[in-house]
Amino acid sequence: MKLLRALVLCVLSAGVAVAQTNPLLDHADPFITLHPVQGKYVLLATTGNNITLWSGATVPTAAQESKVVFTAPEGMDQVWSPTLWQMQGKWWIYFTARMNKGGHAIYVLSSDAKDVFGSYTFHGALELGRPSIDPSLLMVKGVPYLMYVTVDRGENAIWMTKLSSPLQPVGEKALIAEPEYPWERGAGTTKNYPVNEGPTALYHAGKTFVVYSGSDTASPRYCLGLLTFRGGDPLVRANWVKTKEPVFEANPANGIYGPGRGTFAQDAGGWWLLYAAKATDDPTSRNRAVRAQRFVWKDGVPVFGVPMMGRSTLADRPCWS
Repeated sequence: MKLLRALVLCVLSAGVAVAQTNPLLDHADPFITLHPVQGKYVLLATTGNNITLWSGATVPTAAQESKVVFTAPEGMDQVWSPTLWQMQGKWWIYFTARMNKGGHAIYVLSSDAKDVFGSYTFHGALELGRPSIDPSLLMVKGVPYLMYVTVDRGENAIWMTKLSSPLQPVGEKALIAEPEYPWERGAGTTKNYPVNEGPTALYHAGKTFVVYSGSDTASPRYCLGLLTFRGGDPLVRANWVKTKEPVFEANPANGIYGPGRGTFAQDAGGWWLLYAAKATDDPTSRNRAVRAQRFVWKDGVPVFGVPMMGRSTLADRPCWS
């Protein structure tokens, strides 16, 4: 990890060269959003026992400052995968946790004012009927849908339900994606638990995508897959088309393994992919860290390329294409 941190990225943000180490943050499960007023990028990740908001003026410096806005109460552990959303004049944080060693559930915080870095109220768990992790939101024609991952039937699978309010799931709970292909089931590794998890919406040019993680989290084959929305009712599984191969996977030549949990941001220079990966092919989910690199669009779909190390030089241009 120290070797990786010694590598310097050179990126363009609003036309200015910015030096920053990669990885950006020594945690897994990143989620990034842009504060619409302050113009800061706000970054979240798994800490295990609290919700921390990191922030910075650019994507490469999004972990420059930090503030803990929630600490797990007694009996709560495994605080994972927080995401941050602005709705109804407040900020809302959805995250995974478990109470008293029970099943995992989706918990909710809301800001007490419009300040994303201010105090938050804890609202407890959403009623989803099954142990669940990895909450995120999908917006279709202005309607919010909660995406989440069930973990109680021998696989991790992606489900979705409509929200009538930030605290109220309503109506049908629909299975959207489950592990089907060998690469989603850890083929060729000792970690072969079947996984579709970490769904994150990506919107571009009128199209809607969901990027998700496939394969066991501890497997070096952990990677990103892609769902494309065909239109219609997002709760109908047939309206989602799954790409048959990974869209972003390990790059042993660069010493990057198990890249997953994609999240996305834009700036004046284009699009960013942030993801978590590790520097070893050991079958472990530990020692993952957040990395960032540019990606492009081609023929209407995202092209993420391969995980890149970046270059140890400062130049007036991006260090990768």
